[in-house]
Amino acid sequence: MRQRLHILRIVIAYVGQTRSKSLIAELLAHGLRECTQRGELPPRRSPWFFDNGAFRDWKAGAPFAVGDYVGSLRLLRTMETPPDFIVAPDIVAGGAASIRRSIAWIDGIKQCSDAPIYLVAQDGMTDAEILTALEWFGGLFVGGSVGWKRDSAERLVQLAHDAHKPCHIGRAGTARKVAWCIRIGADSLDSCLPLWSKQYLAKFLDALAGRQLDMWG
Repeated sequence: MRQRLHILRIVIAYVGQTRSKSLIAELLAHGLRECTQRGELPPRRSPWFFDNGAFRDWKAGAPFAVGDYVGSLRLLRTMETPPDFIVAPDIVAGGAASIRRSIAWIDGIKQCSDAPIYLVAQDGMTDAEILTALEWFGGLFVGGSVGWKRDSAERLVQLAHDAHKPCHIGRAGTARKVAWCIRIGADSLDSCLPLWSKQYLAKFLDALAGRQLDMWG
């Protein structure tokens, strides 16, 4: 196992789920939390957060799997350790329609868990729309396309903090993106990239420890 690093906890890092017992042990040793998606319950590490799987559906060219998501929500009631937060269903690059979908799910999610619910910021949303909607949510999750995220995330982190809400950056797995998240003041980030190889994991850990230049600075 790689020697444990003393990571400066400027940002909380979540890494996707793995079934490898040795890798689970290593991730736990480094304090990396788990990003658990719909269909992956129960989580294999803790602490963890629960993602809705909408991005995965979108990549596959499929509609959002409502039935699967509802089934996963019901399983949340049986979890011994609740998630740090739950990502409300969204629409990739869906603008205001994505906000309406997320708000429509709030009551159903609250019936299954007391965990904070995060709104996903997507391409096409205005800052005013996001700020108004944040009153209904416990935090902000910055999703969207790479270009939109690059141009908007720093501003959205500040917007969330001004509203006294935490801000999470999705799909930030390269070392340079981690450094960028730290610079702009994100509270947390996630990625599956560190699971791909020991080299990716090592670079990810180095970036969390502050040994990496900012990608977009």
